[in-house]
Amino acid sequence: MIGAPQVQGKNTHRSRLLRILQALETSRTVSYVLDSRFRLIHCNPAWDDFAKSNGAPQLSAEAIIGVDVFAFIPDVLHNYYWEAFRCAKSEVVWEGSYECSSPKFFRKYRMRIHWLPTRDLFVVTNPLVFQRSHRNPTKADATKYVQSNGLVMMCAHCRCSRRVDVPEQWDFVPDYLELKGEASLMVSHGFCPVCYACFHFRPTC
Repeated sequence: MIGAPQVQGKNTHRSRLLRILQALETSRTVSYVLDSRFRLIHCNPAWDDFAKSNGAPQLSAEAIIGVDVFAFIPDVLHNYYWEAFRCAKSEVVWEGSYECSSPKFFRKYRMRIHWLPTRDLFVVTNPLVFQRSHRNPTKADATKYVQSNGLVMMCAHCRCSRRVDVPEQWDFVPDYLELKGEASLMVSHGFCPVCYACFHFRPTC
């Protein structure tokens, strides 16, 4: 039989999770909840709004619940975020900035990973911290950006595309973001030199 203090403790944890979910439902910040195996178990309405506004309505919460969140993260960033979740378990909250620009806007977000030890769940919030229109965006040009294998090398972080004729140069090409995921554009991911310097290490706890 479960004693009164144990019941009260379970009810407290349950009510805390409920309060968190209720807060996420009304928040304009893209947020989601992961189980201990990094599977999506809840996405807030702001997630759906973000997916639709970025031309990816197929990624609505209804379609992706139960999916491993790492399925949406480029392979070259897996180690970085594995360590971020590990750090969250050590510190309860982990924070890190990242860029997620759209074809029209330069955008920077601040990811916060909150670990709920009693539930072994992760609550991930992504408040927008900066946004502006792109300055002098580059036009798509297959002769400059499409490699001999038919792929465009795009930075997994800043989304700039690598020049074929000048390999050390990476340009932001909005047209390639518009076409990303379409059959007409095949993309591989790597890091531009600046983002490599930022992400070729593990988050410290």
